[in-house]
Amino acid sequence: MTSDKKFGIEFLSTELPQMRTIPVAKSIHPQHHVSTFDEVTTLLQNAEEPFVILECICRHKRLIEGKSCKVTDRKETCLAIGSMAEMAFLNEIGREISRDEAMSIIEKNQEQGLVLQPSNTEKVDFICSCCGCCCGMLEVHQNIPKPLDYWASNYQAVVDMSTCEGCGNCEESCQVGAVRVSETRQLAQVDLNRCLGCGPCVLHCPTEAISLLKKTTEVRPPQTREDLYEAIMDKKKGRLGKLKLTGKLIFDAVRKGQTNLLKS
Repeated sequence: MTSDKKFGIEFLSTELPQMRTIPVAKSIHPQHHVSTFDEVTTLLQNAEEPFVILECICRHKRLIEGKSCKVTDRKETCLAIGSMAEMAFLNEIGREISRDEAMSIIEKNQEQGLVLQPSNTEKVDFICSCCGCCCGMLEVHQNIPKPLDYWASNYQAVVDMSTCEGCGNCEESCQVGAVRVSETRQLAQVDLNRCLGCGPCVLHCPTEAISLLKKTTEVRPPQTREDLYEAIMDKKKGRLGKLKLTGKLIFDAVRKGQTNLLKS
């Protein structure tokens, strides 16, 4: 499964990330000059039909283990699009829905604080809506010391200290533990080595003290899934590369004083 250590190394050993994170729609504004591949509404409006909604396999696994999701009790949250939707439908996985229903489900996912993770392509063929308690990908993220070295994201959260009241809403809504309220200063602090720039913290801040800032260098994803896989296979690390990756993970954990992550 996606939380397995061997899977984690394979997932991280591609120079080009296989997935990326995009902001929830209401956490970004027109002045950000948002690229179309980072704007979920535009992605869905321009996507090729059909659309198939699927039960989240990560939450299904948690239920089998006798555990429930802390963010949502909804099962159908993952969306297949275009050719991937056709494949899912032909294999009798999920159910076909309209474009409007797809947009409505993704909007509900955002309202509940789920993290939007589409394929790392401009032309998306799926959108996962993830939580930190169930998602295997986000578990990998939480179990390494500097996850942003291996993740594609064009935004990061910033806090206006003059308006932050230290209420803790941002900390509670963050699915990857990137925001913490300082016990000494009682103000929110963002760990930029962990922040995905996903936006639920922005939606849950009562004083609008936290916002998303677009990074100075924009990472543009490949055009299609074929382009993505070609780039991944062309630059995928071999055994030596994976050993170096493991060494870097250990070194980063020790240097940041997060040796507890080595036990994960």
